[in-house]
Amino acid sequence: MTQIAPFLEQRDDYGYPTRPTSRRTLRNVSVHISKRILLTIIFMMMSLLGACLRLKRIGKPHPALTPPSFHPRRILVLRMDLIGDLVLSLTVVRLLKRTYPEAEIDLLAVPASAKVIAGDPDLATIIGYDPNIWRRPQALFKRTNWQQLSTLRRQLLQRDYDLAVSVFGPWAALLSLVSGARRRLGFAQESYPGLMTDPVPGHHWQPGSQFHEVDYCLQLCQAAGAQPVPADRIPLLHVLSGTRLEIQELLLQAGVASDRPLIACHVSSNNGQSKRWPIPYWAKLIDKLIVEEKVNVILTGAPADQPLIEAIIKRTHQKVFNFAGKTSLVQLAALLQRADLMITGDSGPMHIAAAVNTPLIAIHGPTDPALSGPVNPTAVILRSDIWCSPCYTAKGGPADCRFFTTQCMKNITPAQVLSVAHEQLTSSDKQTQRLEKKEQNT
Repeated sequence: MTQIAPFLEQRDDYGYPTRPTSRRTLRNVSVHISKRILLTIIFMMMSLLGACLRLKRIGKPHPALTPPSFHPRRILVLRMDLIGDLVLSLTVVRLLKRTYPEAEIDLLAVPASAKVIAGDPDLATIIGYDPNIWRRPQALFKRTNWQQLSTLRRQLLQRDYDLAVSVFGPWAALLSLVSGARRRLGFAQESYPGLMTDPVPGHHWQPGSQFHEVDYCLQLCQAAGAQPVPADRIPLLHVLSGTRLEIQELLLQAGVASDRPLIACHVSSNNGQSKRWPIPYWAKLIDKLIVEEKVNVILTGAPADQPLIEAIIKRTHQKVFNFAGKTSLVQLAALLQRADLMITGDSGPMHIAAAVNTPLIAIHGPTDPALSGPVNPTAVILRSDIWCSPCYTAKGGPADCRFFTTQCMKNITPAQVLSVAHEQLTSSDKQTQRLEKKEQNT
């Protein structure tokens, strides 16, 4: 109870944030204005640096980034944000390796996210760095922050990159410059003027565009000389056989019966609490799944998700297995690969499940699945098409409901999800896939 109380005090019975007080609203506005002022100052400073870099490049050779004229020895891919986005960016790694098979491909990512791709055979080195240490102004005066950045720069310079591909955002663009790469490629409007030697026009999520995140990744790859095919839209996440054995052992120790289908439910999400399905809906669905479909249900999540998970378990009447905080990211990928079905809102594990080819039910509300949903064709997407949904924009902060109702998620009922889950579990294709998985894991 002591863990659940702080969670419930700030949220309604469905698990969504309550309307903020006027004092809280004023604070949020002040933080937003201060952030915009700081970002404007940084933009002006970096634009001046970019102008100097452009002057230095005048008159220097600039061969096209194509296999006949460009022969890189090492390429750095930079993706400095959430787990799901990083998984989608594996399309870049795969395409660049196919285009330049002799080159070593390195990846720079946030350490917490990078762990999930530890088994990728196309990567030579995975480098971790967390730019979030600079989020507060006082971070500029912390010696350890500058030491970490200096260590990263030395590490990157030693690799001597011929090309750095900034997949998304200003931090990736800045760190591509820090890397010392001779060629730097990324979207022009996501960087600072002059930082990219090979800027690609535009930016992510342009107004009116229906480009999915993986399509932006493929666009960058094309600019780097690759020739994408339709199959390249589907990210693939590799799971090591040793990790699959670890999951088998964890399931055995937890007492999860192997003679029942296994459903993984991820009830949390980052970057917006309105991406979560309601707490009472989860509890009702879990009970129905266990009783009517005769399955084992596992709840996944990070240690910080325990209050949310315990609030759900408190409402259930059947035995559910809580694996939150009990697996590493690579083990989570193996667990989701082992599962016969995953049910989740818009989350990083949603993309992990799709990338390991696990049948998936993805519940969407404020976010648009056409832009950032699962691209695996076997995934089933559920959403309520009300007038204000989808409402999330990447520049508008977390995906939280501006009306504090989150009606788009409440409209998707447990009965709807249960019906789709039944279809997924009973179809002949899914039963065949379950048998193949069982053989693979034994």
